[in-house]
This record gives sequence, C-alpha cells and structure tokens, in this order.
Amino acid sequence: MDEERKYAILDTDFVSKANIIKTENRVLADEVLAFPGYSFFCHQKMREELSDHGTGSAQTWLANKIVSGEIICYSDDQILSEMGRAVSDNCFLYYRSFLKQGCELFDSEFYSRYFQPLDTLMETGGYNRGTFISVLQSCENQIGHQKSYGEIKAFVLSQAIKFLHGKEAYIFCSDDFGARQGFANGAQIPCISILSIFLKLWLNGKTMEEVEPFFQSFVHWCSDRKNPQTHVKVWIFRNGSDKREKAEIGSILTDIYAGLYRARKDGDLQKVAEKEN
Repeated sequence: MDEERKYAILDTDFVSKANIIKTENRVLADEVLAFPGYSFFCHQKMREELSDHGTGSAQTWLANKIVSGEIICYSDDQILSEMGRAVSDNCFLYYRSFLKQGCELFDSEFYSRYFQPLDTLMETGGYNRGTFISVLQSCENQIGHQKSYGEIKAFVLSQAIKFLHGKEAYIFCSDDFGARQGFANGAQIPCISILSIFLKLWLNGKTMEEVEPFFQSFVHWCSDRKNPQTHVKVWIFRNGSDKREKAEIGSILTDIYAGLYRARKDGDLQKVAEKEN
C-alpha cells in the first residue's frame, strides 16, 4: 500500500490561497486533502510564514489539520533526527547539501550570504544536533521576513522525504512561475498550482457542478485583487513549439472538462487541442 502513496508538500502561498477559495461551507484546501492516495507534509517554516502573511482562517485550518494528523509538520530538528537514525552524524552533511541545493535554485548567492557560520561550525567540528540547529536558526534570523525562505525549506523537506522514503515528493506551491520553474526544471520536482487543482478535481471524478462554485470563487478572487486579473497564462503548441499565452480565466474550467488541458510538471496547464468552431 505504501508503494502506491504519493507524498506531497504544501507551501505557504498555496495554503493561504486554498483557504481563500471556497464555497459556502468548504474551502478548496479541504478538497485537496481529500485527494486519494496522498500523504501531506509541510515544513515548520511554512507554518511560521503563514502566521506572518496568511489569514487567520488559514492559520487555524493548518493548525487543526496538523493536530488531526492529516498534515505532518516537520521541523529541521525532526528532519535531522529521522535522517540521523539512518546515517548517524552524516545527517548534518546531507542536510547542508539539501540546503545549499535549495538556495541555489532561487539565488546562487543566497547560501554564501547567510549560511557561512554553518560551514564554519562544521569545519570546526565538535557539534551536535542542538548546536547545529542553534547556528542554523541564528543564520535564518539574519534573513528577515522580507525574504521568502519557505520555498527553500520546502525543497529541503522534499529531499529529506526522498531520502527517508525513497520517493519523489510533489509540491503544492505558489503561483509564482519563477519558483515553480525552479522546482520543476532545476530540481525535477513536480509542482501543482492552484489552477491545476481544478484539472485534478476533474481527473478525480468531480463533476463540473461540484467544482464550479470553487472555480467562481477563484475567478472572484482574481478580479478583486489590487491588480485585477482576467487572464491566466497557459501553454499552447503553436508554429512548431510550446508558447506561454494568455487565456481568459472564465473559459478555463469549461475547457478542462472538455478534456483540452493536461498538467505540466511546473504546474502550468498545457492545451492539448484547439476548440472546434
């Protein structure tokens, strides 16, 4: 049974938006947790970011799901502890490698800018899990709230899950195209965006009548933003190559249920056929 399960990591932006998009009595995030065959995880950093930037309802939702066991929340200490049972003190080398790789996906100088004290500690030796976590936390305190660090921790967790369970984790992630490209193209980690959730709902057998209220909530959220959004970008094969082009939001759900889209690894939608006139 475990071989059939999919491992999925939730990031801050995804959880925040999936709690904004809702019907009268159910948030889209609940529909996601009901996906069959998935085990859901998050990093403690995401929980902290949600407290800083998310809505109160999203924070409460996440806390309740962690308490119920529907989402497993990992801290860095827990990651090191579980890896340590397999590779002893080599867990610190693995963790640092995961952290460096995650930083380089988004900013080639990020690790050297903030984490030199971690390298110094490891070169000096004589440390344990407690001192490692203490220095790591000190480094992270220098980053500040203006920097989005949760995506890097999502990557670290994804690599820890791969190490511990031998399976690639999906990341339910930000609508930030650059971030999703980093995961999908830079690290070959499959991403699922808010928009591609509607495709998965169709593939999971939800009727259009069941999904429509969530989609309309999504449309209203897009139109109510500071910079109203009436279109989304999808990929269309044109003139011999794939191109990312604008599509009217209102047409997306109908086209999904007409079988005109598939999901790309980066979480974007790819049009597989043109509508007939």
